[in-house]
Amino acid sequence: MDSQFNTYSSGVGVMLWPGRLLSKIVNLVKPYLLIMPAMLILAGVIIYPLIFSLSKSLTDFNLGMPGEVFIGLKNYITALNDQAFRESLGVSLLFSLCSTGLGLALGFGTALLLQRDFIGKRLLTILIILPMMVTPVAVGIIWLLMFQPDFSIINGLLGLIGINGPIWLQNKWSARIAVIVADVWQWTPFFTLILLGGLLSLPAAVIESAKVDGASGFQLLRYIKVPMMKSLILVVLLIRLIDSFKTFDSIFIMTNGGPGSATEVLSLHIYRSGLPFMNISYASAMSYLFLVILIVTTTLLIRQLRRAENV
Repeated sequence: MDSQFNTYSSGVGVMLWPGRLLSKIVNLVKPYLLIMPAMLILAGVIIYPLIFSLSKSLTDFNLGMPGEVFIGLKNYITALNDQAFRESLGVSLLFSLCSTGLGLALGFGTALLLQRDFIGKRLLTILIILPMMVTPVAVGIIWLLMFQPDFSIINGLLGLIGINGPIWLQNKWSARIAVIVADVWQWTPFFTLILLGGLLSLPAAVIESAKVDGASGFQLLRYIKVPMMKSLILVVLLIRLIDSFKTFDSIFIMTNGGPGSATEVLSLHIYRSGLPFMNISYASAMSYLFLVILIVTTTLLIRQLRRAENV
């Protein structure tokens, strides 16, 4: 009887084994099947254009001329030797460093202000955050009107104190200042929100101990708050610096790269080469050089971030 039962149970086990194996395979594959539609969309929207543009950057492809010929790295060499490309890269570096640095300084100062309790704090917080919610095109239009020479608010305020305001967007350096001011106005709230969160998360016991030991507000900031927030500051700098390199909309609306090429950042220069002049292959090559620059910049900042975390 026992032998018959054992034979029956072993037979049932053999029959159930393929079902269990199939269930394990389904459970293993199921997550990949669920994300497959998103991966296909991602491949179509991002990966395919990258491969397409890389292949075109190695040819002389032009939308206005039929056919294309493989020319290798000629477009990349031409871009590196192109004075306009180097000048637009310099403008991008100047714009990114100035806007990011000013945004960090103003954002940190604003975060220190909002860390305190005072009447109207909530209303002020809302007003400070509002610029970040405005689209870049709208920001460009707002500041284009603000810097108009005849009826601008800025020149009107300068006139009240006896100063004749310049024609902001028709002078090389004043136009650069104008686009930097517009960018800082829009993205200072980004620094403020993140740095305010960092300030509020600092351990109160450390701050109170320093106060008991007689540390002043400046000493608290320099020796305790900033060192403890170093990693957070580097992260927000990394995010914002990369984003500022890609700025296009507001500058296109305000100056269109002018006067001359004084505010022609690299993204605007690539756009002009690729669409108005239909030189897609050359624009693609400059885009990949731009990508390499961003990767190098990001790598350096990430290394600095790791060093800060290890200190």
